[in-house]
Amino acid sequence: MFRSNRFGRLACCVAVTMVAPQGHARSPDTLLQPSTIEDWRAVGMDGTGCYWSARRNGPVLFAAAGQTAVTKVAGRVVVLAPAPEARELFPFTYDAWTSDRLTIRVNDSGVVRAMGEETVTTDALLIVTAGAKARRMRGSLICGS
Repeated sequence: MFRSNRFGRLACCVAVTMVAPQGHARSPDTLLQPSTIEDWRAVGMDGTGCYWSARRNGPVLFAAAGQTAVTKVAGRVVVLAPAPEARELFPFTYDAWTSDRLTIRVNDSGVVRAMGEETVTTDALLIVTAGAKARRMRGSLICGS
């Protein structure tokens, strides 16, 4: 389980709804692979944050909380930090992330598709840049506390 804090309720919900099945085939237009709650725990992610999925109830291809974001590429967890030009996207997370291999930008539409007791789901475009190639993916951004 996540560390005990005032955000424990979301953490439990996230644990139930966001664990991706192993062996999930990735989309040919993206290099991102599903990550799991074990991946997030390994880098210390906890509390308020957001995750992105290409389809409703689909696998989590990108997750961010606080100063840390996580994705998976070629079977390896990639940890990202806020980019220098990053702006606040949702309390305690940002719209631009970078690592030595990857840059991810989140363009949130602001159009609410669903609202839960402690979460909100919006349409969002994820722009993933690796080297000289940028991939644009439409999906859902789910944020909560």
